Amino acid sequence: MAVAGNPNVGKSTLFNVLTGETARVGNWPGVTVERKEGVRVYKNKKFCFVDLPGTYGISATSLEEIVAREYIISGEPNVVLVLVDGTAPERTLYLPIQILELMPNVVIAVTKADMTHKMGIHIHIDKLEARLGVPVVEVSAIQGSGIRELLEAILAVTGKKRGREKPLRIDYGGLEPIISEVEKIIKKYNILKMYPARWVAIRLLEGDPRLEELIRKSGKADVLAKIKQISSSARQSIGRDLGEIIAVSRFNFVDNLVKEIVVRIAVEEKTKLFEEIFQHEIAGVVFSSLFLVLFFSLVFTINSGFPLDVIFCWLGWKQLAELLASYSLLGLMDEIFSFINATIAQLLESYNVQPWLISLITDGIISGVGSVLSFLPLLIITFFLLSILEDSGLAARLAYSYNSLLSKFGLSGRAIYPIVISFGCNVPGILSSRTALEEEERQQLIFSVPFVPCQARLIVIIAFATAYFSSSVMQALVMFMVYAVSLIVAILTSSLFRRFMFRKKEAPIFLLEIPPIHKPSLKVVWWLTWDYSKHFLRKAGLIILSLSIVTWFLLNHGPSGFTYNPKESYAAILGNFLAYFLSLYGVPKESAWIIGFALIQGFIAKEGLIEAIALLEGGEANVKDALLALGLNPVQAFSLLILFTLYVPCIPTVAAIKQEIGKNS
Repeated sequence: MAVAGNPNVGKSTLFNVLTGETARVGNWPGVTVERKEGVRVYKNKKFCFVDLPGTYGISATSLEEIVAREYIISGEPNVVLVLVDGTAPERTLYLPIQILELMPNVVIAVTKADMTHKMGIHIHIDKLEARLGVPVVEVSAIQGSGIRELLEAILAVTGKKRGREKPLRIDYGGLEPIISEVEKIIKKYNILKMYPARWVAIRLLEGDPRLEELIRKSGKADVLAKIKQISSSARQSIGRDLGEIIAVSRFNFVDNLVKEIVVRIAVEEKTKLFEEIFQHEIAGVVFSSLFLVLFFSLVFTINSGFPLDVIFCWLGWKQLAELLASYSLLGLMDEIFSFINATIAQLLESYNVQPWLISLITDGIISGVGSVLSFLPLLIITFFLLSILEDSGLAARLAYSYNSLLSKFGLSGRAIYPIVISFGCNVPGILSSRTALEEEERQQLIFSVPFVPCQARLIVIIAFATAYFSSSVMQALVMFMVYAVSLIVAILTSSLFRRFMFRKKEAPIFLLEIPPIHKPSLKVVWWLTWDYSKHFLRKAGLIILSLSIVTWFLLNHGPSGFTYNPKESYAAILGNFLAYFLSLYGVPKESAWIIGFALIQGFIAKEGLIEAIALLEGGEANVKDALLALGLNPVQAFSLLILFTLYVPCIPTVAAIKQEIGKNS
């Protein structure tokens, strides 16, 4: 069963209700578009649901539309389940009409039944079913209503007890003689027999480049030339683009259908002020920025204490800042894994286990698992609140507010979420790049947001700024300049990817549904949250654990074997190798290898960079003294700070990038 629908039509929610925990996620062959499959057993029948990419049509003008159309016409799905948004039937009925022109085995689900009545929208389901000739079921995935009826309808269509025998036929008026002429040619020369001949004729008159390419590859370019000649002559005689006429005819069909089946009753508007603020060119950006800062400050404060702990430190309330950091979720996770580490180490020592094996288990494996699991609270909280924004309708309005600004940098308004989230942590920032509708924009974000300074890098920035710059004004200026340089690099990376790798000069087309503002469903929010989080743990978790063990080996082994002294490790040898390049910064030779070693440690976690310097500078308890012991001047310190901020991302970020770009990218 192929599940098709527009973006934001409620497809993911219904898919989760239908399949539960059986869903598997992968990619469509040859592309990085995500493919989800799930199974539902009903009346001893196993239903395999395949969630197609959200698309507005099957004209194959985008990668998602190509994937959706090719799967529908492949013959693999017995039934196509098409979703229509009950709150916006005029817009979302276009897709099922297109699919019905292609194939008859269709079931239509009218979603958001719980919202339509609240909005004063009443849809005559029986009349819609009679007009289209296929089963139509009204469902509410949130309330669970209509699911049994939907499964019954699918069973009936697969058993040929309900539904159409032939594809839907729309009257295209004056184009009908031309369509018939092209259809005869298609049948005569057996062109694209896997498609209905009438549908092929209509698509060729619309100028479908993919179908034209298939005809050329079949060795019938001369027949295609004949059809194009007919199309050109018709366009000249009519004086209008044929594709435009066909699209208008479909929209007229939908409009007339909606007039027959939909009744609207006026309801009180309670969100008008919100709409006016979000849509204002200046007020929208200001309000949205304030909202996002407060929103994600809450996210990261709960997780790690940031940014409130930083603010408290600047105000001189260091004890309160330490208390907040200690009792944050990340602080508690650190305490738990420190306790587990210490307990297991003592247990293994009591059995006289070899020191290197104890170190592998505690510092390599358990620390690696801890590194993976430490991201779980952050991911769950981030995506929980992000899902609230999405399900409530606020996410679309925030994206709309930023679109004008971000389009100047080759991005759409949807990019604001990955960018803002990355100030807290790059990992959920990269994962949230999935909000981009265009594949090129998604990859732009994946490779550019790692340059956005996260909270871990902020620790390094603050440490260097306070150590090497005495006045508060200079410290603030240095921090501002580091952030400015990082954001400029991120924007340039995104722009260069778009212009030179993807050969696109314009910003992504900003097609966005603005759904009604409504109370979010906790059930839907949890589904979205867990869906994002579990996939990161499954795919990126193994990469993080593997790299953690490799890094443990480098830090705890040297030419003489296992060692507790980091100065004798392979990591120190690599640090000495990097010292040559650091000499370009004028770094003293005796400090260069320490900084090189710290760069390797920073690959595990950015804040580990400071810990490594403190450890190798004689175990200095005071971070400021350890940094000053490097013997740098302020210019060198600032230059290294830029390097520390921009060099290779941490292990979890690398794992997230690997997960998102896929093996085919």
